[in-house]
Amino acid sequence: MKTSVVGLRIARLAMTMVVIVSVGPGAEAQAPAAAAPEPPPIWDVQIGASLVGTSGNSDTDTLGADLGLHRRWPVWQIESTATAVRASVDGTQTAERYLGSFRATRTLTSLLQLSTGERAERDRLSGIEFRNIVDAGLSWALLRQPRWTLDGITGIAWNHEQPVIGPNRDDPVGLLQVLSRVPIGVAGETTQRFTYYPDFRETAAYRSEVELAVQAAMTGRLALKVGYLVRRSNAPVPGFKKTDTTTTASVVLRWRAAS
Repeated sequence: MKTSVVGLRIARLAMTMVVIVSVGPGAEAQAPAAAAPEPPPIWDVQIGASLVGTSGNSDTDTLGADLGLHRRWPVWQIESTATAVRASVDGTQTAERYLGSFRATRTLTSLLQLSTGERAERDRLSGIEFRNIVDAGLSWALLRQPRWTLDGITGIAWNHEQPVIGPNRDDPVGLLQVLSRVPIGVAGETTQRFTYYPDFRETAAYRSEVELAVQAAMTGRLALKVGYLVRRSNAPVPGFKKTDTTTTASVVLRWRAAS
């Protein structure tokens, strides 16, 4: 999946969203001093979907969907995500990717949490029939401010891969992740994530991901989300490229419980 004119247009849309939510209603009503952040809801769920189709001189269709779930208790917290992307041009499939993840954390201190998670992925057009990663480690609350939060994860993991060609792989790997969140006005937020998987058996086989997202609320339940994801595998399946990018724009439906 390559960036193109469509990707540039979506990037411009993301910048437009930043401006809108920054100067929209309520922004001028903010107090000069940053107020204390509201406590997170007990649970929240959001579902996003995007669909593009053309016919006639061109025959294309693109479908995207994503799901996010958080559940919080005084000590424990779980989160789960799932995404799907499919695209075709003139009946030829040009993109197909499915991803699901689950993570559970247990609070130890205001800074530190125990963390364990699992991630499953299928992306045949990038050479992966199936990939599964199970990890355990520590989650770090690196920064907590009303205008910026920063979290990190460090852990060890086991990576199981079934490539479309060649033998299966089972390797011990590491997990290093940084996640940043910055609110924009009172109606949106932007997130930045960097994830790195060092391979302890074959150092040249490391992988990394960079993801940027902007989400702006349109109503209490509806929001518009734009995302850009870069995935790099330094030792890909033979015949496949090292880097893949995905640009998405979707409408999001949200539910949440009171704090």
